[in-house]
Amino acid sequence: MNLVHFISVLSISSLIILSASAQTRKTKSTDVEALRVLEASFGIISLSSDPCLPEPYSWIKCSSDDTPRITTIDLHDENIYGVTLPDFSSMDALEIIDLSGNIFSQEFPDFLAKFPKLKVLNLAGNFFYGTIPTSLENNKNVIVTLTGTQQGFLCYSDKELRNRNRDRNFTRNIDS
Repeated sequence: MNLVHFISVLSISSLIILSASAQTRKTKSTDVEALRVLEASFGIISLSSDPCLPEPYSWIKCSSDDTPRITTIDLHDENIYGVTLPDFSSMDALEIIDLSGNIFSQEFPDFLAKFPKLKVLNLAGNFFYGTIPTSLENNKNVIVTLTGTQQGFLCYSDKELRNRNRDRNFTRNIDS
């Protein structure tokens, strides 16, 4: 066997192995399962069985790991309303969550404080109310945006909530 033939066979074998390994790559199953819950809740129809491969959905970003992870969810200004935000905290590689400009009207979901790699949480323009978990409030690594229509409906600790309610009662007593 000559050297050229040997190199050709070796190259073809390498391509077959690379092709086979590329076909077996799949997004981490817990990410896919949580994404399916979001899709079902929001009425999103996906055209691919794998959200990251071969190309990520337009509203997510994925890592380039051997087992891709979903790192970004960007559903800003998607007119999502009338649904409760489901718990998708099993997507523990998320770094960015942007749900701004929708119409979520619910108590602040505690699970939003459970993402260990979260850097940006944008909830601007929604109607969340209640208390933001202390763990999220104290996390200096996360930029939290809560501007817009929800101002006055959220507070950062139980103490602040009690004080705000006390002040409201006091105001009502003065007005009556």
